[in-house]
Amino acid sequence: MAVGRRTEAIFILGSEVIQPRGLLGQAKDSIDSSMMELKQILEILAEAENYPVLFHCTSGKDRTGLIAFMLLLILDIPLDVISADYLASEGELVAEKEARIQELSTIGLSADFAGCSPDWVVNVHKHVTETYGSLQEYLDWIGFGEALRSKIKLNLLEDTKAKS
Repeated sequence: MAVGRRTEAIFILGSEVIQPRGLLGQAKDSIDSSMMELKQILEILAEAENYPVLFHCTSGKDRTGLIAFMLLLILDIPLDVISADYLASEGELVAEKEARIQELSTIGLSADFAGCSPDWVVNVHKHVTETYGSLQEYLDWIGFGEALRSKIKLNLLEDTKAKS
């Protein structure tokens, strides 16, 4: 049994697998490989009794950013507004950025992983549309159909709440 190699293994995984893929690759991999997990999160957000809801990750921009990206597209928010919202996270990361960069370097990742890539939203959207046709088609594919998307709109949009 290999003991004491965990740190080395994490560094190899970080530097040889994750780093070359970058933040965009991480998002693409999540979309393509974590379909059931993404569906489960969206199902939680579709149910009114689950509110208020807090969803987060370590920095609040990668996995959290992906969920927020999907939610905002479900709500028909324009892509440029989603991108501006995502990039606003950058300012919130400044206080711990140096410590985060040091931590990332220990697992083989560059400083790029500590910030928000300016073209992340556009490129994630491009991946979804080129691979699945649209976010709606992707969500249909993973079993999160229009009825569930409508429930999210009902939970999160004021105009929708007023009409019900």
